[in-house]
Amino acid sequence: MTSSQERPVGPVGFAEPDVSGLGSPRPLRIGGDLPYFDTRHELRDYVQAFEDLGYDHLGFGEHVLPARAPNWPSSMSPCEPWHEAFTQAAFVAALTSRIEIAPSVLLPLRSAGLAAKQAAEIDLFSEGRLRLCVSVGWNREEVQAFGVDPTTRGQLVEEQVEVMRLLWTEPSVTHRGKLIQLVDVALNPRPERRVPVWMGGGDFDGGGVPKPVVLDRMARIADGYKMFGPLMRDVRAGVDVVRRLRELVVAHGRDVDTFGVEARIALQLVPEDAWATSLETWRQAGATHLTLSNRRGAGGADAEISRLARFRELTEGLW
Repeated sequence: MTSSQERPVGPVGFAEPDVSGLGSPRPLRIGGDLPYFDTRHELRDYVQAFEDLGYDHLGFGEHVLPARAPNWPSSMSPCEPWHEAFTQAAFVAALTSRIEIAPSVLLPLRSAGLAAKQAAEIDLFSEGRLRLCVSVGWNREEVQAFGVDPTTRGQLVEEQVEVMRLLWTEPSVTHRGKLIQLVDVALNPRPERRVPVWMGGGDFDGGGVPKPVVLDRMARIADGYKMFGPLMRDVRAGVDVVRRLRELVVAHGRDVDTFGVEARIALQLVPEDAWATSLETWRQAGATHLTLSNRRGAGGADAEISRLARFRELTEGLW
């Protein structure tokens, strides 16, 4: 398979995917990424403008100890200003009152208890605006730096999600699993609602397409799927992932209509005159959330805010 950096992109590809058989389009929430800004002032200005422009959800990823691994893409630097996800989520929550906060958290870098506590606090302080997106992380060396065996991280993340949900809902938790042992512990205060847990998957070598075992994990235990960035370069492959995932959700006896799908549009790669077509393609494909992937944007806060306003102007009739 060709590397994600070598995949052709352009407006034609966004009209080509076959979206038949994916069910009726669902209401589509429009959001975006938080770009890599160097200062908290740029972060503040962007976040507040983002909410003022009417966007629905704001996402951001993390690396805690990024390791320059053999599979680290040459076009991306481990020296970007990566902020720890829960800390940044608290910052965003304090600056906003309406938007959904959707951090992508590398779950194996934390104990289940710590992650459950951090997520509960963010959800409480934001008044129920957290959508927690978790993954095992594609940077194996970073996982190893935290003392986690990369070969067991898939099994670990499944057990972590199970434990977190118990801690969020039960007054006392005892869990004797293969990788996590808890005896008569409690989380207080607990969230006032069921915190949604979405999952991501995929790597750069595979163009962002999750492996079959990862798709099956999402279909079994996640509340939704958050697309990994490289997959936005191949919309046909992305639509095929959505199709397979929905089939697996049904196969596991779950309600596919309550399973969320977050797709992505690469604003720096898609011409303005194709933005509306791209949005409508993902709506027809069954996405519930659409993210403007401007994480590695073209300028400072003012330039990025202008691009947000331009996207809204050109697509508002489809919101």
